[in-house]
Amino acid sequence: MSEHHPKVICEVDTCTHWLPGEVCGAANIDILNEEEQSAESVEHTMCKTFAERRGLANLLGSADNVNWRGAIEAAIMPDRELSPTTTCVVDSCVYWEEGNLCMADEIFVSGSGAKECQDTNCGTFKKK
Repeated sequence: MSEHHPKVICEVDTCTHWLPGEVCGAANIDILNEEEQSAESVEHTMCKTFAERRGLANLLGSADNVNWRGAIEAAIMPDRELSPTTTCVVDSCVYWEEGNLCMADEIFVSGSGAKECQDTNCGTFKKK
């Protein structure tokens, strides 16, 4: 089976990984259930990779999850899009596949103005 990497569109402009154009600069994002039980709706999901942009120390703290290779490739290859890999544990979603994969073509992460990861959601979530 080939690896599937959905395009990530992110409106969470308060995140250290957010880039203009609703691009996520993280190397990998983790989509989780917001509660212990399985998600029933979009509001029960979150992007655990969210780190609030609060200053230099916060930016440096999230530097270990920056998609450096993707950023370089996107800069020199016009047809290459900067998009992270995705780990999704929301197994109540129709796009979830064994191995914590997301099989959607695009993932929309919402939560403009978020202060913590619980303020974000996976807008692509659809209940099985």
